Amino acid sequence: MDLRAEVIKINEDRLRAWEEGKRLLEDTRGEFNAEQQAQWDRINDHINALDARSLVLTASERRDAEAAAIREANLSVFGEVRVAAAEKTEHQILRDFLSNRFAEPLSFDMGRAAQERRYMREGMEAREARALAWDTGSVGSAVPTTTASTLYGYLEASIAGFRMPTTKMNTAGGETMYFPTVAAHAIGTQVSGQGTTLAGTDPTFSRTQLDAYKYGQLVRVANEVIADSGIDIIGFVARDVARALGRVIDTDLVTGSGTGKPKGMIPAYTTAGSITTGGSLITPTVEKLIDLVYSVNDEYRSSGSAGWLMRDSSAGVIRKLRDGAGGTVGALLWDPSLTNGIQGGQPDRLLGYPVYTDPNVASMASNARIMAFGDWSSYYVRTVGNLTFERDDSRYFDTDEVGFRGKWRVDGDTVDNTAVNIINQNV
Repeated sequence: MDLRAEVIKINEDRLRAWEEGKRLLEDTRGEFNAEQQAQWDRINDHINALDARSLVLTASERRDAEAAAIREANLSVFGEVRVAAAEKTEHQILRDFLSNRFAEPLSFDMGRAAQERRYMREGMEAREARALAWDTGSVGSAVPTTTASTLYGYLEASIAGFRMPTTKMNTAGGETMYFPTVAAHAIGTQVSGQGTTLAGTDPTFSRTQLDAYKYGQLVRVANEVIADSGIDIIGFVARDVARALGRVIDTDLVTGSGTGKPKGMIPAYTTAGSITTGGSLITPTVEKLIDLVYSVNDEYRSSGSAGWLMRDSSAGVIRKLRDGAGGTVGALLWDPSLTNGIQGGQPDRLLGYPVYTDPNVASMASNARIMAFGDWSSYYVRTVGNLTFERDDSRYFDTDEVGFRGKWRVDGDTVDNTAVNIINQNV
């Protein structure tokens, strides 16, 4: 099966389904009877199913491409050692770790995996992106690149802050880092004549502190499962650890209080003056969305890192809005992407800006911060070192199980409180 062609076909089906939904909205002006509501729900369920299928195929395509790249590298780059390198594949190295109680911890370079994804988002072909991100000139660099990319893929799928154009940094050590934070920019005043005293307001600064909070996940696996070569134990452990870490890290990077954990994106931008009171958005309006865009300074709106952040259910409501008569007639505001779900693809767009969704953003309810817009490069995501896997055979000795632990250190905060504004549903 040509996986990439299949994903493109799925996205074409997704676009056709969306066009069907648009026609239904145009015919009814969004006022559904019971039969039309059922038809609208069916269309949305079909689109969601296509999205899920696209993600599965995309992950499979990525793993196939990465495995092929590793095989090619082993056979064509390393000269006289290429046969030995080809025989001891990354898969075998990982299985040795899982089955050997005296194995040293494995370390996965998430920084290079993130760099590979960044190159692909910039339009670089997958193989070229891999070569630039991972080539260190040594045989060891070939392992374990595939698993590192796969792990980061699962983390990225779970963590909005990784998918979004935030500023990402990976440091070798976990010492505290300090950055100046812009709370308010300086404003100059015009001088009307010679000898007039210069005036103006000074910028307001504070300080952002990035620490390194440790996140971990422990997985118990029966020794029989490890010994059975027919079971994809490597995939299971990698998926389970990455998804578990991703969920808890994502929650803190979106809603974390900043006390003993990262300061999430929503709390980070809700300082005085940064919340746009949106009125009632239980039935959202085009005007409120446009107001939010233009509440952000034009230098941030014009940034390539500008975009939306909202809950998935909120996105489902916004998808129905049109550009006329308060959102009931005219062209739909939502612009589906044909490359959504493909590596290096682009998300859907709203009013010309990419939309990122996350389940930790508040849903449409009273006094809830339901939607944010602005320049997300002002939010810094810091990771420390590599994601590490360790094993222990003693803790579950009585049940003949092995414990595998994955751990990583992460923090996040904003360095410019004025770059993003938030709609607060004030009802």
